[in-house]
Formats: sequence, C-alpha cells, structure tokens
Amino acid sequence: MEIWIILRFSIASAIIALVCWSLASAVRDSLQVARRMHSIPCSHCRYFTNDYRLKCSVQPRSANTEQAIDCGDYFPGA
Repeated sequence: MEIWIILRFSIASAIIALVCWSLASAVRDSLQVARRMHSIPCSHCRYFTNDYRLKCSVQPRSANTEQAIDCGDYFPGA
C-alpha cells in the first residue's frame, strides 16, 4: 500500500517539475526573441516612414525584420 503512495507522489512531482521546466524554457526563449527584436534599428533610421504601407523607402522588404539588424543603409536621423 505504501508503494502506491510513493509512486503517485513521484509521478505528481515529475509532472510538476516538467511543467515548471517547460514554463521556464518558454520564458527564456521569449526573452531571447525580445532582445533580438529590440536590436532592430529601423525606428531610429532617417529612412523609416512609420507608415504600414511602406516602412522604409530604401529597404522595404527587410524593414522591421531581423534582416534589418545589420542594414548597410541605416542612417540615424531626425
């Protein structure tokens, strides 16, 4: 009878540990993505239009994407 109590407790503990590990992993991944997205310089560029139809007049396909992080046309502006 005691073995079932120990077994149930072990299974419950394992499930709780897996859920906590999964949540911690999701938070860590979200923080990494947020850090990466905050390094996109488009909003500080002179060519950024802030218009949803044409965000950048020089590189419209890569504006506000990860490709714009090392943009050769980046020019800090007004």
